[in-house]
Amino acid sequence: MSILPLCSKDRIRHLKCDEAKPTCDRCSKDKMKCDGYPPPKPPKPPRKRTKAKTASVKLVPIPLGTSIHDVPSLTSHECQYFQHFLQLTSTQLSLSAESTNFWIRFVLPLGHKHESIRYSVAAVGASHRLFMARANGHPNIGEIQNFMIQQYNKAISSILPNMTQSCTENLHVVLICCLLFISFEGLTGRYDEFIKHLRAGLALFNSKLPSSTFEDRMITEKLAEMFCRLQVESANFMPINEGASGVERWYRNNAIQGSQSVAPFNSLNEASLVLRQLDVLQDEKPWHYEGSDGVDKERLMTEASQRLQKSLDEWTARLDAFCNLRAEGLSAREEQQYDNLCLRQKYWQMVIDSYEGMSGKAGPSPKLFEPFLVAARKAASPIIALQQPTYSLEGDLISGLTFIASSAEDEEVKVQALDLLWRLNRREGLLDSRDVVEMHELSRALSQLTVTPTVDEHWKPKAPAGIPSIIERLRKYLEA
Repeated sequence: MSILPLCSKDRIRHLKCDEAKPTCDRCSKDKMKCDGYPPPKPPKPPRKRTKAKTASVKLVPIPLGTSIHDVPSLTSHECQYFQHFLQLTSTQLSLSAESTNFWIRFVLPLGHKHESIRYSVAAVGASHRLFMARANGHPNIGEIQNFMIQQYNKAISSILPNMTQSCTENLHVVLICCLLFISFEGLTGRYDEFIKHLRAGLALFNSKLPSSTFEDRMITEKLAEMFCRLQVESANFMPINEGASGVERWYRNNAIQGSQSVAPFNSLNEASLVLRQLDVLQDEKPWHYEGSDGVDKERLMTEASQRLQKSLDEWTARLDAFCNLRAEGLSAREEQQYDNLCLRQKYWQMVIDSYEGMSGKAGPSPKLFEPFLVAARKAASPIIALQQPTYSLEGDLISGLTFIASSAEDEEVKVQALDLLWRLNRREGLLDSRDVVEMHELSRALSQLTVTPTVDEHWKPKAPAGIPSIIERLRKYLEA
């Protein structure tokens, strides 16, 4: 859209200039000093005009505290939950600082343009309110539940036009809505639907996602990172290799492989993206040989551990270099994101070290888990201080603590991990910290039975997929 130049006084008063030159008649009549018009810009080469057009559609992040009553087509009730998403949900779904928060920087501005995103955001805002209200004894749970289902259905219906055209923006809209649907199902505990949306989103990465602008590239990278994480965390509850190839293929085609770069990261978000690459770009990991009976098992595990360790060491050096260059330090929100990156780094180190010692008969030493536990306590402290349940699509607290509870043989270490999981009262993706604790307590009770329980082979759990299904199965065995 072309905008005529305004003289500076008229711009302040939001009045259009009357086009008189070198000064405008309106300013002269009002006895105001007119600063005139800026000199015309020199003509640009034709090839540069296309860049100017892409800049005109730049998404402007919505700062926290902003009122969203000017969002088109939303009722006052819908605005209430849109605002809830902006103020609370977005800061839990992502651990990034506000200036780089994916939901604030990209999703909410796109919501002004696409009704499918607007309705999805309102639905997730309402489901998050319900998630919190159930823990606080809110009296109007039924009202919130009816509203969020209504918004969810409107979002499903409104996304259909975006699915008929395969341009980059429409693919982004569909993938964003898919993530919002995943969040909705995760918050409501409908994990079967959670997995269906996840598989659908992973399959979309088989489509071409051309990035004609810097912002397109940033959106695609963040979408790939989040879907990759969700795929890894949900892999045990999904059909083997189904839907996984899409996002893995994207990483292999777009990530820098075999790089010996020691250059500092440009941002914490870049560090997060590169660390996530270890999940998909390292073809062989030590635990891939865990059930093998081959004579080369120990050698293959050692070599896989060494390659993984080398990549992790390179990543750590680049993160340290980034922090050393930040003379001004990190903001409070950046500090939280940095702590989470350190937590994931220690998670990788803990897993590598635990598999390196598998050749011996003795179990892993309690000291092996201590670095992660220290980092986990630090990362968990602000979450526990909220004294309310939290939900995120990011984070490694639950998966890391679950690994300790499952792998540690020292009873005290197990208790520390399970105690922290219970106090967290947190859900990351489809992993709920208190569900993990209940699962381990039931497993312990089952291991103490002196008689092997029997269950009808035709019996199937009715609970949602994931850990709730495992809990129901364990209870059934204990009742047998």
